[in-house]
Amino acid sequence: MPKLRLLILLLLIVQHTVAQNKYWQQQVNYQIEVALNDREHSLNGMLTMNYINHSPDTLPFIWMHVWMNAFKNDQTAFSEQQLANGNTKFYFSKEADKGYINRLQFQTENKTLNTEDHPNYIDIIKVNLAAPLLPGDSVLLTTPFHVKIPYNFSRGGHVGQQYQITQWFPKPAVYDSKGWHPMPYLDQGEFYSEFGNYDVSITLPDNYVVAATGELQDQKEKDWLQTKMSSTVISAGKISPKTAGKTNSRSATTPLSSSSTKTIQYHQNNVHDFAWFANKEFRLLQDTVQLPGGRTVLCQSFYHPTHETAWRNSIAAIKKTIRFRSALIGEYPFATATVVDAPMGFDGGMEYPTISSIGGNYKKIDIDAIIDHEVGHNWNQGILANNERDYPWLDEGINTYYDNRTIRSLEKQTALRNKVFTPFPKGLKSYELLDLFHKAQPINTSSQQFTALNYSAVAYEKTADWMEHIENRLGKATMDQVMQQYYQDWKFKHPSPEDFDQAFAAYPVYKDSLLPLRTGTGSIFGLPKSRPFGLFPAIGINKYDGLLLGAMLHNYKPNYNKFHFFITPLFALKSKKWNGIGRVSYTYYPHKGFERIDAGIAASKFGIDNFENTEGKFYLGFSKIAPFVRLTLKNKTAFSPLEKYIQFKHYNITEDRLQFTVVENPPIDTFIRVSTQKQNYYVNQLQLVFKRHSALYPYQIKFQAEQNKDLLRTTITAEQYFNYNEKEGLRVRVFAGKINYLKAVSNSLQYDNDRFALNLLGPKGNEDYTYSSYFYGRNEFEKGASKQILQRDGFFKFRTDLLASKPGRTDNWIASANFTSSIPARLNPLSILPFAIPLQLFLDVGTYAEAWKKNATEVKFIYDAGLQLSILKGTVEIYWPLVYSKLFTDYSLQMNGKKRSSKNISFAINLNGFNIRKFIPQINF
Repeated sequence: MPKLRLLILLLLIVQHTVAQNKYWQQQVNYQIEVALNDREHSLNGMLTMNYINHSPDTLPFIWMHVWMNAFKNDQTAFSEQQLANGNTKFYFSKEADKGYINRLQFQTENKTLNTEDHPNYIDIIKVNLAAPLLPGDSVLLTTPFHVKIPYNFSRGGHVGQQYQITQWFPKPAVYDSKGWHPMPYLDQGEFYSEFGNYDVSITLPDNYVVAATGELQDQKEKDWLQTKMSSTVISAGKISPKTAGKTNSRSATTPLSSSSTKTIQYHQNNVHDFAWFANKEFRLLQDTVQLPGGRTVLCQSFYHPTHETAWRNSIAAIKKTIRFRSALIGEYPFATATVVDAPMGFDGGMEYPTISSIGGNYKKIDIDAIIDHEVGHNWNQGILANNERDYPWLDEGINTYYDNRTIRSLEKQTALRNKVFTPFPKGLKSYELLDLFHKAQPINTSSQQFTALNYSAVAYEKTADWMEHIENRLGKATMDQVMQQYYQDWKFKHPSPEDFDQAFAAYPVYKDSLLPLRTGTGSIFGLPKSRPFGLFPAIGINKYDGLLLGAMLHNYKPNYNKFHFFITPLFALKSKKWNGIGRVSYTYYPHKGFERIDAGIAASKFGIDNFENTEGKFYLGFSKIAPFVRLTLKNKTAFSPLEKYIQFKHYNITEDRLQFTVVENPPIDTFIRVSTQKQNYYVNQLQLVFKRHSALYPYQIKFQAEQNKDLLRTTITAEQYFNYNEKEGLRVRVFAGKINYLKAVSNSLQYDNDRFALNLLGPKGNEDYTYSSYFYGRNEFEKGASKQILQRDGFFKFRTDLLASKPGRTDNWIASANFTSSIPARLNPLSILPFAIPLQLFLDVGTYAEAWKKNATEVKFIYDAGLQLSILKGTVEIYWPLVYSKLFTDYSLQMNGKKRSSKNISFAINLNGFNIRKFIPQINF
């Protein structure tokens, strides 16, 4: 008897294991009635949902996505991701532009069900069932719902009375063999939903043209749509306009909505989503394509008449994709294929079953290529419905592989492959560029863990290359055979990466040499061959050398070298001297502690002044050699906005100085002979820097200690930007500095170190003692070049060039605060211009040691304020002080004859502060 019990137990365990390993998936069928209110930009609907439990598990609840709540406030996962990717548009949006879903009341058999909020995300709720849902059973749920349609920040919403209705109704999270998959709405990272059948009825003003998932059921509506057909003629599968190049113009105002309404119905079986689009101005193109199996597919494109030129070949593009991928992967299973001209918050497209939206700047995007990609998504991920959030490569990358197959079949090249960064050889791909900086991530990274650049470069482009590499190793015929079988085995299911790998299990080369490439970084095919060195023209200019012409020789090639150099000799047309810059460095990437360690040496040589007398013209210059080491600390995550490093530099500087010698030549004359001599000094500089490169409230803190043979100069600079809105804000900079002499203080010691003094006023070119900033006229004291100041120390904008001693200059300590504020557009008098003028207000306040001495005659605090014009994201800034302390007023009256004068204007050129993140916020290196 014990043996029999043991045998029964073993049989039960085996049976349970087999049941667990057998594939299953849930099914959810929908009946939805919805009405559009285009005055309030809202939807009112009733949803009936039949949830069928094909799992071996009993379900007491259902996790439900209510994704419209992602646009409810700035505390959502969507909002946080937007900020992380440098986009503040939603965060600072008006309340009227936000959206949500509410008035939910789930019922079954007239019993109201309890719901619970997700602990972390407001766009997910738990619906507790009235009774546990047993395996094989189903439950019928109903709920009303109300949607406040948001402005279209991401894929769906409205722009005026153009409606893109996506992710708009309550939808269950997927429950599969790995459990529940509740996920918040994200912009970067798509979806995972259950298959089912949809019957959707839409009520709206009857002059709206609607495009939707599936097949339109109303013959009257079909007939009416024929009146919206474009004047563009379809002939032999090609589209050609009656009048070449003619584009209809947008009407001055959107047509008024009809007072009468219509209800139209759409039906589609075996899909995992439903989207619809409504626009009163849509024009329509239609044609059919016949598949090899004999079925006919209706191809449609809906577009705004102002975009007719861009869309005139859209039907041909849809048909080409359906033919090509049906032959290559498997036959297209649906009766319709539709593309829609719809704003989505970005340039590009988005796929839904049987329908895709495309929008953006049609002068910049290739609409045929986007149609190919988005319609192609009907295979990956419309039919092969993998979890896009966790495995974006499995749909985006494989789909891009077939895009590239289309391109190769037409013997074309993509612009991206040939136009990455011009100094690099053709053929360098974007993921290889990321890998050069050790910023690339593996193919199998999830959507939310990808950085923005890696998401497109790796999930799309690198995966496509990986697939091409598989094709090259297996052969095209074998590759197509495997992928066709994979499609047949997994269509209308949820394949995983393990299922994809199993499709290639019969080919050892895949497992041994191709599969590991998915988890690593680096090139797929090997880097493009190129010469070991690069050479391209270089140009420079300053007042003393004039125009400088030369060339840069470098080895910054895509060869993954840790050793890099560049040398740029420049010949000065004015001074007739050879100048230039150069750098040699080695980068080490340790596994722990530091992200990278850079060590090297930089050198430069340029003119800094000139002098002319009867004996001739003397050109003075400097040369600098600066060895350095920088230790960049590693962040916890790849997409962290933090940058932390420690840097040490030793500056060894040689300057030309004028030497005046009195020569006595009695009895004829006595004269002064002018010559030059070289003087040398050094500066040791240690920096500890913390930066947060975020779209919201970015900051930087820099601790700096500099030492020469006579003194120690320590400073701290803290900067933070406080956003008012998407484009405007307040920048606050706080500075404090202290000088300590290493020797007994004397007048000669102070004189020799005058250029190292701390300044409340912006330092001049001759005070840039490390020669680290660009000055057009470094030693000018009159005319335009003399107005340039350095963004350092107290950084006041008022200049007192003609005073023997500048106010706020000290060899003890100073403290200051600088404020720079945007001028709201409604208050900016220049906002009436047709182009944006980045006009700002500035205020500087500071104090220094001498003002606090006993019996001091100086005022304790001085200030200046005025207008600031920032150009090229602050690379060039122009300042006009208008309000300031009495000592500046007295100076202006004495020198300019009036309290306020344009002669007080100053400017700064901050090439060292240039950061590519200012122009591409998503970049993380």
